[in-house]
Amino acid sequence: MADSLEATFNTYEEAIAYIDKTSRFGSILGLDRIKKLLDSLDNPEKDLKFIHVAGTNGKGSICTFIASILESSGYRVGRYISPALFEYRERIQINGDYIDEASVTESMTTISRVCQRFLEEGIEHPTVFEIETAMSFMYFKKKACDFVVLEVGLGGRFDSTNVIASSLISVIGAIGLDHTDILGDSLGAIAFEKAGIIKACQPVVIYAQDQEAVDVIMAQCIRKKSKPALTDWEQLSVKESIIGRQTFDYKQHHNMEITLTGMHQVKNAATAIEVIEQLAFLGYTVDESAMKSGLKSARWPGRFQIIHQKPMMIVDGAHNPDGAKALADCIKMYFKNKKVILVMGVFLDKDYSQILEIMSSCGETLIVYKPNHQRGLSSEILAAEAEDYFEHVDDGVDVHHAISIAIDNASEEDVIISFGSLSTIGEICDIML
Repeated sequence: MADSLEATFNTYEEAIAYIDKTSRFGSILGLDRIKKLLDSLDNPEKDLKFIHVAGTNGKGSICTFIASILESSGYRVGRYISPALFEYRERIQINGDYIDEASVTESMTTISRVCQRFLEEGIEHPTVFEIETAMSFMYFKKKACDFVVLEVGLGGRFDSTNVIASSLISVIGAIGLDHTDILGDSLGAIAFEKAGIIKACQPVVIYAQDQEAVDVIMAQCIRKKSKPALTDWEQLSVKESIIGRQTFDYKQHHNMEITLTGMHQVKNAATAIEVIEQLAFLGYTVDESAMKSGLKSARWPGRFQIIHQKPMMIVDGAHNPDGAKALADCIKMYFKNKKVILVMGVFLDKDYSQILEIMSSCGETLIVYKPNHQRGLSSEILAAEAEDYFEHVDDGVDVHHAISIAIDNASEEDVIISFGSLSTIGEICDIML
């Protein structure tokens, strides 16, 4: 760590270049670095009210629904999300507006000076995610947010976002087998890591799921003397489900409408309703009309999103087996009599064999590519594996060629669905829109 990094920025581009340089410090779980960094920044997180959301799948959707409902109620709501699909500033938002370039430049100048001092004193340099987490807290404090909907990056217990000492509510979404090399190879082990965000004597909303995961989360609630609220799917009734519109009743809340597609999104919306009910117990009132308008206006790109017609093209962020199951369910529900062409690129640390097996029930043709990312799986390897599951496999090598092959082989009545990695959704949208 002998070399230094630039510590003063005059432009947004210089600040982004610095952030890119810090990627060499890797992505390492742990709270020591972020604690030291925030201490040096006068702990902006201590002045914020957090709704902290963990989970393998659906946590971004849950965050979207929560934030949209609160915004409809007139609150100023900060959101910290990852990864960004379209541009860097998307990571940090207030009421849907991205952090401005001047604030990124100003914050990174302050943060980089602290990091430079760390280097000079022989203190470990913070990671990119830790730096971005600190920047989000600084921005949300500066803008006096009423709430911050905080999405966990990876796991929970040792994720940088778990540096916060308290939260209004902790939320645990659907848990599945992902990042098993880091979080554990069973639902119980992964649930334990996710449940690490639970704070003592504070409410916890839990997405009802596999009993193994629920038991672990409940045990943590007992240990922390926290009050759990488990979603009740017996009180959930879907009244209409078409692409782009679903209406449902949940408990005493009737005729709720969302634009996101699939049963899993209805459950994510119901989980958000549970969060709003818990906020009411804490004294934060949201009326029924704001809940309805917030759910209806919620938008979350890259989740079964139609980006082109004739042929219809859909992008979805499914990148693990549970995500693939949810996507497969949607395809079978909405495109029973359609020819479906699948396009897939995936990271090498994902369980791509199981994803292929699940998705093979949705179509005969798969076109593969390598995501333009250091963790991208070789399209050649993916194509070879896919031969065991699909009748027709094409190696598109990169996303541009893969999409081109799909369009060339599709009629106007066919459906093209691209999935496997959130990292290329923005690129695909650029190609098609």
